[in-house]
Amino acid sequence: MKLVLSATLLLLAMACNQTSKYKSTTTMQNNQLQKQAVNWLPASTVYEINVRQYTPEGTFAAFATHIPRLKKMGITTLWFMPIHPIGKLNRKETLGSYYSISDYKGINPEFGTLQDFKNLVKLAHDNNMKLIIDWVANHSSWDNPWVTQHPEYYAKDSTSGKMYAPFDWSDVVQFDHNNAAQQQAMIDAMQYWVTECNIDGFRCDMAHLTPLKFWEQARLQCDSIKPLYWLAESQDVPYYTAFDVLYGWEWLHKMEDYYKGKTDIAGLDSVITKYNEDYKHGLYRILFTSNHDENSWQDTEYKRYGAAAKTFAVLCATLPGIPLVYSGQEEPLQKKLNFFNKDDIGFNKYELNAFYTALLSERTNNPALQADSTVQFFRLSTSANQSIYAFVRKKDKKEIFILCNLSNLEQKFSVLDNRLTGIFSNIQNGEKSDFTSQKYFAIEPWGYVVYNK
Repeated sequence: MKLVLSATLLLLAMACNQTSKYKSTTTMQNNQLQKQAVNWLPASTVYEINVRQYTPEGTFAAFATHIPRLKKMGITTLWFMPIHPIGKLNRKETLGSYYSISDYKGINPEFGTLQDFKNLVKLAHDNNMKLIIDWVANHSSWDNPWVTQHPEYYAKDSTSGKMYAPFDWSDVVQFDHNNAAQQQAMIDAMQYWVTECNIDGFRCDMAHLTPLKFWEQARLQCDSIKPLYWLAESQDVPYYTAFDVLYGWEWLHKMEDYYKGKTDIAGLDSVITKYNEDYKHGLYRILFTSNHDENSWQDTEYKRYGAAAKTFAVLCATLPGIPLVYSGQEEPLQKKLNFFNKDDIGFNKYELNAFYTALLSERTNNPALQADSTVQFFRLSTSANQSIYAFVRKKDKKEIFILCNLSNLEQKFSVLDNRLTGIFSNIQNGEKSDFTSQKYFAIEPWGYVVYNK
């Protein structure tokens, strides 16, 4: 979600209370939410689709031609930014924000028809991929029919008694989350997309702005149709009771701080250690170097990370968690996409297609890289710990060894940990190395290597 404030600034504005403990689910309407992640979650790699900007046509049908390519790239889960009609009242600029919803059971006519979307879901499934949609539960557009038909669904200003926009998001109006009828109408709309189009889950926009009890009930009712994938745009730990995956914003900004010299490897490692503690209990973060908010409002990963952009992408794909790739990162996308107007990605060269294919295909096929609480993770000590981040992930006989040079200088060093042993292959070029005795390395500035045992 991004209308004016970035997600990060919004989090600060909300002063969200984060806790370090996983809390038990609550009983609602005499039903106990029994959260169980879908069996395809461990190997999932998520690709965010900005339909408006993806092709010159900006349609579902035009995007569909990319599905075979994305499958080969190792993508298993397609996340579509909101597919609903966009409000016209108080619309921002020409085309408005995807996150200003005028009909929760409608299709944005700019993208195509309901049948076009159904065809897209079927095509994804035929290619052994899953498809989830963005869901906005905190607010609607000002011309959503609910505004006039059910004004009781909306919060009122305590002074004027009038509906109001949350924050400075002038094109949307705030729901009253204490209104049970509104909450049930929202869940009914979510169920519609599961039954009508057979979608596989939801990415829930700014989830912590809507009470947790709503999401618990939404999951209970929607999962009764079929088990779904639940991704929350939040890093508020209690929301794990309703969601499978939360955002890794802390990691995103720690990478930015590192590149700007505001923290060191110990700072990076502190976040990794924190996430790993939750990971042991099956609580996962989605890790990324860009998404629609970061790109449109904070600029490209090349502006934010410079020469470290690809190195950080390697870490996001190989550290414990779920990797996310945004539309066009495989091109690579070297510009900020306009949020409220047409602005094509301009696919042409696909220069990083092979880079992402090697990483994501390895993750999809190798249990040692998947989201599994039984996978072992350990950092390896080196003679250059201040610049080198080296670690191993291990599942039974499967083992992955990752080396990243997090500096702008060539590093020559030795791995000092005897747990690194055996013959490994470089996943990029297939070159084999025996690290039983040979533990000396030389890596170029911001270099990286991923080895499969």
